[in-house]
Amino acid sequence: MDNDKIRIARNESLFRDVNERIAETAERFEASETGFVCECADKDCTERVAVALADYEEVRADPTHFVLAHGHGLGAPVEVVVSSRPGYQIVEKIERVIREHVERLDPRAEPA
Repeated sequence: MDNDKIRIARNESLFRDVNERIAETAERFEASETGFVCECADKDCTERVAVALADYEEVRADPTHFVLAHGHGLGAPVEVVVSSRPGYQIVEKIERVIREHVERLDPRAEPA
């Protein structure tokens, strides 16, 4: 059971890492909005969501928050929707094992 939770955390963290590179590129071109990859648990998901860079930065302020296309969330007990916006939603990981892993895998975390 924990292996499934770890897989979910790794998949979503991988999409988050991809989005970090997308955000860096968009910032270099001084874009205000860009298309990000849905950060859902489905490793085969290719859905893109348009998010303002300022909103993306708000999401990244909390390592347990992820940007998902509408309908791509797993729901409780894995995550809860904290904000719903046109074209995407922001979810917070609430399941303990997943939460711990996504926090540990956060690319913006301070080195220990």
